[in-house]
Amino acid sequence: MSTIFDAMPVKVLEELERIETTIPEKERQAFLLQADAQDLRLRHEGIIASWKARAEQEGLDNLIAERQRLEDIAWIFDPLPTRIPTIGIVR
Repeated sequence: MSTIFDAMPVKVLEELERIETTIPEKERQAFLLQADAQDLRLRHEGIIASWKARAEQEGLDNLIAERQRLEDIAWIFDPLPTRIPTIGIVR
């Protein structure tokens, strides 16, 4: 009994074989990427949860003030990534 594969040229059959051998590897890669994405999702949620807990303990306004203080200090030591001075005009 003949099948559709009997009508296909060898070149098409070879392409089908390449596809069939590639499928399991791609499925494995997809599984690993999905696991990585889940790990990142959990890390993201963990970071947010830890900051919410910290805000409950220390107060949100205190955390915001601390962040502003640290950013002010950072601007003093590294004003802009391009090293453009923040005060005065360079000529």
